[in-house]
Amino acid sequence: MKLLVSFLVLVASCSLYADHHEPVPVGSGAFTTLMVQATNVDTYIAALKANDAPFKTIGSSVAGVCVTKTGNDYPGQMFVWNGYDSMVDAIAATDKYDPFQATAELMALRQVKYSAIFKPLKEYILEPGFERLWRLKISNNNIQSFVTQIAKLEKALRSEGHTINLGVFQPIGGGTHEAYHLRAASPSSADAGKILDEAYADAAWMSIWASASALVEEVISDNFEMCEIIYTAE
Repeated sequence: MKLLVSFLVLVASCSLYADHHEPVPVGSGAFTTLMVQATNVDTYIAALKANDAPFKTIGSSVAGVCVTKTGNDYPGQMFVWNGYDSMVDAIAATDKYDPFQATAELMALRQVKYSAIFKPLKEYILEPGFERLWRLKISNNNIQSFVTQIAKLEKALRSEGHTINLGVFQPIGGGTHEAYHLRAASPSSADAGKILDEAYADAAWMSIWASASALVEEVISDNFEMCEIIYTAE
């Protein structure tokens, strides 16, 4: 299944670029990320929403933003992400747009830090919200076992009534900046907090988390982010 195939079918049948975006199953595609420091986060996001030309130029199927809410390395920390049907499309996008040569308006609104490409290692429902992001050092020998445990954890959490999507993403071309991503997306901060309350109360599913954590060599960073979709292909 290609990335966003189900999403594109839905786009053809109804309007998703509204107040609510339907969840998008992510299969074998890829994402790109552009880490920036925004002078004003709200103004920058508004500018991105007002001009979809860059997204069309690079051929993304869907795009959005994630704003760092906790654990910031600098003020205005956020990133723009783009989803593609394949690695071919994701890597080709790097030839189609140079973020360091953007319009004067965008250049004045943000400073580019770095960019990277990510490959999802398990099915991930793209339903942005309040999200926890861990950057993790995991050996190649352990990554598949880690993905298996995260899939089991996601199933266990959902069986307890939680609305949550867990994703594991492998960085490609991220330089020295990036590591494996573990992303836990909840509809709201309250939903994320409820999961943590249960975790500290030693919920049964914590044994799965312990098995997954045992495969991690180092937690490089741990942040909460607020994410949203800002563009969908026509």
